[in-house]
Amino acid sequence: MDDPIAPGLILRRALAQYISDQGMGIYRPTAPYTTGERGIYTKSTMPILAGSDNAITLKSLTPIASGRADMLYRVQVQSRIKGDATAAENMAAGLTLILDQHQNVPPGLHIAWCSLFSEMEITADSSGRCGTFQVFHFMGRRGL
Repeated sequence: MDDPIAPGLILRRALAQYISDQGMGIYRPTAPYTTGERGIYTKSTMPILAGSDNAITLKSLTPIASGRADMLYRVQVQSRIKGDATAAENMAAGLTLILDQHQNVPPGLHIAWCSLFSEMEITADSSGRCGTFQVFHFMGRRGL
């Protein structure tokens, strides 16, 4: 018998596909990304591969129970882009636009509401990549 898939991973995969469908990046569960693509990663760590200067990484934070049947799922979205702080701010604004204050996002998981909880800018690193950490809350059913 296969191990069950963790609710956080189910949410990250569905969220990655939704972000990809909205044109904010490209999600491929198994195939590698090519240089120039904004890859969406669900394994919680920002890639260090060559050509991954423009990326979005999803990390589950500890969910919070809300009653007997509901759960507040929390996902940290780290985005980075080669360029200045304005490019990073615009990418974060795009993610906020497609996620914040929406129902049924991502679709099919019984998420009642998504909201932006916090946001923090990341200054340029030694490779000239700026970025943002955003935490989104997803109110849904236990177990997704």
